[in-house]
Amino acid sequence: MSAIQDLTRRRQQPVFAPEPLPKKAPAKAEEAAPKRLLRDESRFESRSPAKAPVELNPTVPAKAPTPGRVDIEGIANIKDPVARNHAITQGYYELSNQMAGLLGKENANWATFGVWASKQAGVSIRQEDLPKAFMDQLKGDNKWLGALTNIGLGAINPLAPALTEALKIPIRDALNRVSDAIADGNQKLFRDIAPEFQRFTETFKGDTKYDAAKVEKYLEGFPPGKENLKAAFSDYAKAMFEQDPNKKAELMLSANDRVGVHEQSLIQGEVERALNAPLKETFAPIVKATLDAAGNALPFPANLAYKGAKAAGLVDKAVDSVVDSLTGQFRQFATEHMMKIGLPEGSLSLGDDVRPGAQGDFPEHLRTIESGELNKLLSQYDKTPNSLKGSSANDWSQFDQRMNYIVDLFRSRQGDPRLFDAP
Repeated sequence: MSAIQDLTRRRQQPVFAPEPLPKKAPAKAEEAAPKRLLRDESRFESRSPAKAPVELNPTVPAKAPTPGRVDIEGIANIKDPVARNHAITQGYYELSNQMAGLLGKENANWATFGVWASKQAGVSIRQEDLPKAFMDQLKGDNKWLGALTNIGLGAINPLAPALTEALKIPIRDALNRVSDAIADGNQKLFRDIAPEFQRFTETFKGDTKYDAAKVEKYLEGFPPGKENLKAAFSDYAKAMFEQDPNKKAELMLSANDRVGVHEQSLIQGEVERALNAPLKETFAPIVKATLDAAGNALPFPANLAYKGAKAAGLVDKAVDSVVDSLTGQFRQFATEHMMKIGLPEGSLSLGDDVRPGAQGDFPEHLRTIESGELNKLLSQYDKTPNSLKGSSANDWSQFDQRMNYIVDLFRSRQGDPRLFDAP
């Protein structure tokens, strides 16, 4: 099967069976597939190579890599975004199962959620009807043009088609930049976080009881700047041998949430670049040129009134207002229509409240939270404690809104065994 046929097959199939993880990036991956993302892509990566597993006795030689070890750096270095996304998703799947070998499958770990987030990211971004959908939204709601009534261009309706037509290509390019930013963020996360999951499983594989000294030695391997990851894997270590199902579920949720805090902090720049950065600079000159053409074409004396408003700086203020409104509308549209997570049950829109899962709002062992530490952590991010109402993120570029959604997503789905299915 040729590379193009293979990619066509992936586009047509909503799910893929696990494939053998490549040991190294293809020699010319960028030539094997189109450079733009297809329907089932996504991305994440890591900053530094995984540290060696902890050995309490330094004289014992390091163990050789075990068969099936995830080649994190090789995956992260794949050039073609389609191939890289597929490998990252499969990499998370392998790490999720390795973690489950130590922690069980009663509770999903962060890598388990990472499988589905990675799979869905590219799918959400590459829906080809999105530019038209946004154009239709702009045409149907003229509130973003409200500032024009102050500069002699009160006839808004005739301007809406002209402006939306002028913005068609820039909007398409902005959506492509969103896709690129998601690719970079996905790659960065995989390179940064995946090695810590692999180091954890290699360190504690085969242990039969909690060893405080070994855990402490292991935790010393986290560098400055990874305090949340350090705390998360401390909780994972405690959860390994916790017999009380309620306490274990709470330790797992605490660990997942702390990885989530690290994750979302790490990609803040990529999220802002996806939804904010290029929009004003791109839209402003187009809006200004379109307004100038419309204002100068007005019959006398309306054209003189427009020129007077321009000389007084009112046109520039109106352009700023229109562009701000347009940018806000784009961010909200991107959150509602592109930012989704695909789960075994179907996609969840990040712009809507997390809906109840198969086990209700929360699984049995997380319906109430007894841990004071976990309650303290949740109070920092959950705007509506112990409820899924109010969990939606209207603007995914805002860290606090993302975390408000994520803590409810993790808590509501942590006990769903279907998350361990192959994506």
